Amino acid sequence: MANKQKQRMVYLLTAAAMLAMVGGYALAATTVTTLNPQQASNVTQSPSPGGFAGIATVSSEQLVVLTAGMTGSILAGTETVGAVGLSGTPHALATCATTPCAAANFATALPASEVTGNYGEQVVLTITQPSGAATNSVGFDVAVTVSITVGVVTSSVNALAYLATGSTGTGSTSPIPVFVFIDLGTASAPIINSVGVVFNQCSSATVCP
Repeated sequence: MANKQKQRMVYLLTAAAMLAMVGGYALAATTVTTLNPQQASNVTQSPSPGGFAGIATVSSEQLVVLTAGMTGSILAGTETVGAVGLSGTPHALATCATTPCAAANFATALPASEVTGNYGEQVVLTITQPSGAATNSVGFDVAVTVSITVGVVTSSVNALAYLATGSTGTGSTSPIPVFVFIDLGTASAPIINSVGVVFNQCSSATVCP
């Protein structure tokens, strides 16, 4: 890529005083469980439209209880051992030549382990897989910050994912739904104050940044 300058798009997802309620749910290992009542969030994109438009966008976010299927998902790339800051190897999405594309599910690259039964934030992305050859794949990192309140304590949970779009191998693009599960580190129902998602384009589809 001739232009290796990072492009950045910031998504701010705000939700006021949304308390999870768990009554009546039977948690299955392979299902996504959205707690009741469902969260209603406003998504503000800045800049709008932005340099990352056409590559990845935030479709929605939900508070969930992490199932074994979620915590056992493939890691969204790998963080470089001993790295300071953003540094990792993206996981390339599978080729999707014909839509609709199957959903891709990921646990975070950092932290690299998650606990079944903890509350989690499910961030749903729509990633546009470019047309043509594998060399058209775009690598990017996703930095997520979730502000939560449990009881009287407010804290922030940070997570990183490293992904690459892959390519369709055809003359058309394909939208791929991607679910990223973030462990909030608590088994007690949290209030979600805000969720911030920052995308940074990597220098290549195989190395970040």
